[in-house]
Amino acid sequence: MHYEGMLFRPPSEAQSMLIQVTTGCSYNKCTYCAMYMDAEFRLKPMEEIKSDIKEGAGYRFKRVFLCDGDALAAPTAFLEEILDEIRDVMPFVERIGVYGEARSILKKGPEALKRLKEKGLGIIYHGVESGDDETLKAVKKGATAAQTVKAGQMVKGAGLLYSCIVMLGLGGKKRHVQHAQKTAELLNAIQPDYIGVLTTMLVEGTKLFDQAERGDFDLPSRLGMLEELKIILEALELKRGLLTSRHSSNYLPMRVVFPYQKAEALKVLTEVLEKKDETILKPDFLRQL
Repeated sequence: MHYEGMLFRPPSEAQSMLIQVTTGCSYNKCTYCAMYMDAEFRLKPMEEIKSDIKEGAGYRFKRVFLCDGDALAAPTAFLEEILDEIRDVMPFVERIGVYGEARSILKKGPEALKRLKEKGLGIIYHGVESGDDETLKAVKKGATAAQTVKAGQMVKGAGLLYSCIVMLGLGGKKRHVQHAQKTAELLNAIQPDYIGVLTTMLVEGTKLFDQAERGDFDLPSRLGMLEELKIILEALELKRGLLTSRHSSNYLPMRVVFPYQKAEALKVLTEVLEKKDETILKPDFLRQL
């Protein structure tokens, strides 16, 4: 396979064939992220991509994930050619996924998204992070909550599965409650099929790390992170969907099927917070991004 650099994929794509169609991230300005700091965003040569698809066919994976960060930003025709090749060479594939940001989703528009769906794209993973505009501005996310809602609704309107990624603690202690409340409001407006919860980690080399070193940003405590998750769960009203906090950055892994398991999940969180027993939480040295 023609892989370049370190590849990243959602936890739910752990059993997927990874096909790298772009390198780096099309935006690469978020203050908390170090994933693509040293990588230039560019399209991989089509001949390399098709060669990887042919090689991957021998492994008969049921799912394919198109890397790297925000590969949806690639031209629609470029992605259509890749999707056609996957369907021709790997007809046994049941789902194809990709990362997409608000900018690339909105730029694609409804018709292009529908065409990609018809060509075989099945799910878009969107790093929403927060629904709080002040937090989004502070971390230089590059999209407002309103733009994010519009993008999420556009994905669902095209018939694609939509997986929202949010980050506990991203507002710091200063926006602790607002970040959680506004994030729940955003999720309710979109009604995503899946919600993936991560917990903010300060990564050396990022601007957020430097802000924390200077005392300009304070992460909530470990229990404070769970308080944010409780606020989100309390306000979350999904008609149907799945929320998970099984990413390795989290202190307490949970899997909540909405609406059926909401009360049970809140009961667990409430007990942990009331007892203040941190021994059941994952130690920091075991957490990773």
